[in-house]
Amino acid sequence: MKITFLGTNGWYTTATGASTCVFVESSAAYIIFDAGMGFYRAGGLIKDERPVYIFLSHLHLDHIDGLQTINKLNLKQGIKIITGPGMKKELESFMRPPFMGALDKMPSKIEIVEADDFKEFNLETSPLTHTVPATAFRLNVDGKILVYALDTGWCDNLIKISKDADLLITESAFLPGVKPNNNHITPEEAAKAALIAGAKKLALIHFKADDYTDFTLRDNALTAAREIFSNTIAPKDGDNLEV
Repeated sequence: MKITFLGTNGWYTTATGASTCVFVESSAAYIIFDAGMGFYRAGGLIKDERPVYIFLSHLHLDHIDGLQTINKLNLKQGIKIITGPGMKKELESFMRPPFMGALDKMPSKIEIVEADDFKEFNLETSPLTHTVPATAFRLNVDGKILVYALDTGWCDNLIKISKDADLLITESAFLPGVKPNNNHITPEEAAKAALIAGAKKLALIHFKADDYTDFTLRDNALTAAREIFSNTIAPKDGDNLEV
């Protein structure tokens, strides 16, 4: 599978990147994790009528504000949006006028379901520690275990959901060495989680926009993480990865 990082910033878009969005092209489907402002780039990567699934970790605006551009897509196969438990009604209340166009007027048919009602990819979910309900997703895609886990503070569920993952995508919200709170993690904590879980590769995204003001600071985070877990990357917007 091919993974393209469309948005790697947390909180808001700056010159270092758009807010969070990760695009996965697999043999069976297109998978999109979160829909921050990087989401507007997704249309250029959808080349055929494979199913399109959007997994939303939670409903903070920097993870869903790109959905205002969903009307750029005109897909015969439609789009299915998967939320964590209890988030469907809240999302429906956002995806409507006056905030954006009405769902039933979109060029693509859009269906919103909660993760408990989605059975593809041997999907597993786990609640994370955040200021609002947030959900980690674990999928078996093209024979590889892919875990997407953000936003989160340090918690046992982050370790459990990431066990033996071929790729763990998680956050590096805080700068290295910063004392974390219970809502986000540092690059060192992300690396420690990957190490304990036995993940094969770690990708750091969701760099807090007002702290990570340039790529040198991201490089520092990558260095700190690699001291704990060597197979770590810190992709920029537009970077690709084969898994």
